[in-house]
Amino acid sequence: MDSSRVLLAVVLSIILVVAYQELVLKRFFPPPTQQQQQAAEQAKTAKQAQALGYGTATVVPSGAPAPGAVGSATAAAATGQKSSAMTPSMALVPERTIEVDSDFYVAIFTTHGARLKSFVLNKYRQAAAKNSPPYEMVQVQPGGHLPLGVVMTRGDQVFDDSELNYDTKAPAKIEAAAAAGATVAFVGKTADGTTITKTFTFRSSSYVFSMDVAASGGPAPSQLGVSMSQPLTAHEGYYDIPELQSEVGDKVRTENEKAMKTLKAADATVSGTITYAGFGDRYFLAVFLPQAPTSGELAMAYIGDEAIARLLFDGTTQIHSEIYMGPKLLEALEAANPALHKAIDFGFFGILAIVFLRTLKLFHYIAPNYGWDIILLTVSIRIAFLPISIRSQRSMMKMQRLQPQIQRLRDKLKDNNEQLQKEMVDLYKRNHVNPLGGCAPMALQLPIFLGLYEALLNSIELRHAPFLGWINDLSTPDCLHVPGLPQLPLMHCHGLPVLVLLMGATSFLQQYMTPTTPDPTQQRMMMLTPLIFTIMLINFPAGLALYYFSSNLLGVIQQYFLNREFQQYTPAT
Repeated sequence: MDSSRVLLAVVLSIILVVAYQELVLKRFFPPPTQQQQQAAEQAKTAKQAQALGYGTATVVPSGAPAPGAVGSATAAAATGQKSSAMTPSMALVPERTIEVDSDFYVAIFTTHGARLKSFVLNKYRQAAAKNSPPYEMVQVQPGGHLPLGVVMTRGDQVFDDSELNYDTKAPAKIEAAAAAGATVAFVGKTADGTTITKTFTFRSSSYVFSMDVAASGGPAPSQLGVSMSQPLTAHEGYYDIPELQSEVGDKVRTENEKAMKTLKAADATVSGTITYAGFGDRYFLAVFLPQAPTSGELAMAYIGDEAIARLLFDGTTQIHSEIYMGPKLLEALEAANPALHKAIDFGFFGILAIVFLRTLKLFHYIAPNYGWDIILLTVSIRIAFLPISIRSQRSMMKMQRLQPQIQRLRDKLKDNNEQLQKEMVDLYKRNHVNPLGGCAPMALQLPIFLGLYEALLNSIELRHAPFLGWINDLSTPDCLHVPGLPQLPLMHCHGLPVLVLLMGATSFLQQYMTPTTPDPTQQRMMMLTPLIFTIMLINFPAGLALYYFSSNLLGVIQQYFLNREFQQYTPAT
């Protein structure tokens, strides 16, 4: 019995630690914001930028100062100042925008840098409200850089085209037809005679489009590359924080804002075959998928208010890359590249999480409401583990019936521990009881607990998915608005977390119905567990709270019938 208590305590401790880390530390103690650390990190960031060559100026457009101005511009940018010596203001050149309409998105490009100015997803909204505008993928802070740039290096100098004015013959609006798709070409020329051509090709029903880059004339570059940048400030929603995501040399890397700020120069560049690289948050992803060449280096930095990812390739004047910009929808990611499913962080038990996610989507064909799908998934898991669960509960009930005999043995043989252990083993054998039978199944179910947690937490299908009544978004914490109710501690809104409270109530009821040992200290600990979990999980996404409430409710029903069955039996002596 002592061993079973120890194992039970270990299992509960692991669950509590994992839940505390995921639900408290990450939620209520996020990394410091850029504004909080800007002064302290400015010198370090500038030094890193200079070491990586990220402080360099833009590619020189026609009419700009001579290349001899490179040194001063580089020094200015390396100290965190934006270079103005390289080019005249782009405001002097009228901007043209080209809109590309697809079934899945509306993309808007600007001739200033031939970069992506807007990328709106037609099938996703900014917020759960039905009148919310479509989701915007391009997040740029004032003074930041638009994505999909071109980068060239010559020696230790790095140039990008953020201020290069391009020309295009494309009309102001293009439809990506189902058969032909759409192509937009931009041509820009620098003062040193280099002609840069960017060609984007779009498909009608895909989140993947291609980008071709060609550099001709002028001095040959040491490296040619593409770049993407994005602020890493947290979005609205449950722990929705952008990160730099990549797979280079078969190694997956995920760098958040804190990691990018403290990134050492030696770790800021990785080389090898680049499978994908870019930025992603909990639900959306924007990455390059290089096709030719594929072997190069990924250079990373955090400058000012944004992170930068540059893919650089040696000895080439042409680049062909696919680009994925869209939701972290498992089927869409795998259609673009089988490796892209790694961009969804399913945690240590990712294989189980993917199985649960696929099962959830299968149930969606039966009941087209993800709330009911979660309930169906809960019932399926309960049925699958019913034999183990019943065996565990029966073992615990038998152990509870044996407590009087065990206590008498302890009182009788308290000075003879060896004989006590022998008598207890004999008692277990006579009554066909395994002292670990009640705890081992709980340990086996721990991976299921964590895998399902990750599947429901990271599933974009639950984003803005309604259930019943006031629950209009299963991906955010449950909150029933109550007029006049003050904001409760730890709550994010003025209301009640109804599902979490129901989860706590059913957990308490199930614990109350489960036979326990006569030890009053252990009884109090077990009865306090539902209260502790209710407080810790008060800001759970509603989909997760719904799962735990449904599972607890089924557990209460199961325990009721087991209690009735076990009343017929008495243990042997």
